[in-house]
Amino acid sequence: MKFLSKDDSKKNQVKLEALISTMKNTGFLNDPKVESAFRNTPRHNFVPDSMKNNAYENEPISIMKNQTISQPSVVSRMTEWLDLQEGQKILEIGSGSGWQSAILSNLVESGKIFTVERHIKLANFAKENLEKSGIKNVKIIHGDGRLGLPEESPFDRIIITAACKEVPQKLLDQLSMNGLLIAPIGNEIQSLVVLKKTKDGIKEIKNQKGYVFVPLV
Repeated sequence: MKFLSKDDSKKNQVKLEALISTMKNTGFLNDPKVESAFRNTPRHNFVPDSMKNNAYENEPISIMKNQTISQPSVVSRMTEWLDLQEGQKILEIGSGSGWQSAILSNLVESGKIFTVERHIKLANFAKENLEKSGIKNVKIIHGDGRLGLPEESPFDRIIITAACKEVPQKLLDQLSMNGLLIAPIGNEIQSLVVLKKTKDGIKEIKNQKGYVFVPLV
């Protein structure tokens, strides 16, 4: 991690405040706890060096293997809809740069984040970013996210950060009773969907159209 000059730190702070203001004004940031997690998890520490000047734009950022770091407003929406609680165990499918994992980590505190990444270079990139940020409650696994992580299940929350035509049954099986799963579902344009496991089966509790994610492979 590069050390920032005072001028760079000040510029990033101004950009962060502008980003947070934009997300609030557009209704994508409503929870003070999530806002605090954003402030405690500098996005510039999780983007490639060549993109650090763009870290606080409300846009996705391309990284290796045709993957992206999600748009901040989308990260905020997914994080808020997960309704995270201290001490929970979370499964993330798609580690990316580790930024979403770091935000989840901040919110569950003594809880644990397990994140599965298919691309070994991305898994290593995320691991390096998390280690440099001093985050210790995130475990990155190189593997097929569609299979989940049955040996660590059940999970209180599951977040899928790539588009799928339908949620893999193996992931639903690994969700705890009353647990929540969030995923972008669809083809070219996805709906962001929240599912809850109940004693009567899987129930859809939120569904919002108009999102675009890279595909789950």
